[in-house]
Amino acid sequence: MQVHRMKHVLLGVALTLIVTALSACGGNGGGEKKAETRVVSTVNGDVEIPAEPKRIVALYYHHLLLAFDMKPVGANLTWWGGSPFLQELESDGIVDVGGPPSLEAVAALDPDLIIMNSNNVEDYDQYAKIAPSVLIPYDAANSTYDDAKLLGEVLGKPEAGEELLKKFEEKAAAAREKIAGKIDENAKVAIIRIEGKGSQFAIFGYNYGRGGWSVYRGLNLKLPARIEKELNDQNAQIVQQLSMELLPEYVADADYILVSNEGEGLELVKDSDTWKTIPAVKNNKAIELDGKQYFYFDPISIEAQLDLITELLLEHS
Repeated sequence: MQVHRMKHVLLGVALTLIVTALSACGGNGGGEKKAETRVVSTVNGDVEIPAEPKRIVALYYHHLLLAFDMKPVGANLTWWGGSPFLQELESDGIVDVGGPPSLEAVAALDPDLIIMNSNNVEDYDQYAKIAPSVLIPYDAANSTYDDAKLLGEVLGKPEAGEELLKKFEEKAAAAREKIAGKIDENAKVAIIRIEGKGSQFAIFGYNYGRGGWSVYRGLNLKLPARIEKELNDQNAQIVQQLSMELLPEYVADADYILVSNEGEGLELVKDSDTWKTIPAVKNNKAIELDGKQYFYFDPISIEAQLDLITELLLEHS
């Protein structure tokens, strides 16, 4: 999810595809054809999958299937579902196979393809006995659009991932036009989360949900200098458990502060001297985000987040 990603087990490996259309007569000589298949070269070796799978179970990446307008019959909605922008699609005919997924629930759906990421690596062999299974390794450097390209290749839709990114970029260009002349194109935006009952905070970059992709890759706004340095030094998109006393240093040059409320919000800090000294706070440009809307990191959610963030920033400009 989003978009929130689990700690990776395997590094990303480019998927190469060997497309093989197989057809053969039935054993009785009646001329009945087998369904066409494709051979996908993966980290688990070559896997023969249906050329046009009809019953996909997605232990991960179901959000990308929905963005491709391909609805899986089952998915791990317990962990990877929940985006309000996907709920209508998720509630219509997708069976939640659980988190961690249930082998029995997956088998009961009679899938013709199972898709997973590194979180399922230990159970791969068991899933592969149920149906052809493709594991796309988690890579912290990948964006959801990179993952979409890999999944598109697996499904024989190499253009699908590119089309999603193109759609976002067109929407982002319109959003930038909307804020032009109202928000400085070099404005700096901090995205933080309050933690430790108000005693700590986390910072986010462009590739860890919380609206980062929309802010930094869509609107092309900037990271505050201290946050950018910290993320670069840590080679990370999130740094957590920073002392709240340090917050003024991290957001000193921020024109806007977006606070992702994931159970701990502004009410914990708004009356503190530390918070009141921050320039963006004094200028009424600290904005609380509903974590349920901004936590997720998939193409459908990101597009919706872009619209919301654009309006929020304009309201506070």
